[in-house]
Amino acid sequence: MPDSPGAAPLTAPGIAAPLALPAERNPEERDDAARRRGHTLPEEMEELRRDLLRARMDPSRLSRLSLLAEGEAGHDPGLQEAIEAISLRAKVELAGYSMLSNSYSR
Repeated sequence: MPDSPGAAPLTAPGIAAPLALPAERNPEERDDAARRRGHTLPEEMEELRRDLLRARMDPSRLSRLSLLAEGEAGHDPGLQEAIEAISLRAKVELAGYSMLSNSYSR
């Protein structure tokens, strides 16, 4: 992954705004990206829950959730704390799904 200032921003499927590297954005842009992420993560986790209840998993949802779990945390310390908590929950959901899918594949 290029680390130069002219590098293309990272994007997650289904997300309109690019997820640029934190050093390339000013604090306000970082906070805006983190807020969008903070709204999208719970929505994706809810859709993952619905997929599990229907026993029909969308592999692209897992990819999106994985990308979102590692995205921008923002500049504001309070926002960072909130986003990191939501991100941790998403990582727990992904780990749980991984354990569940591994137990069924045996």
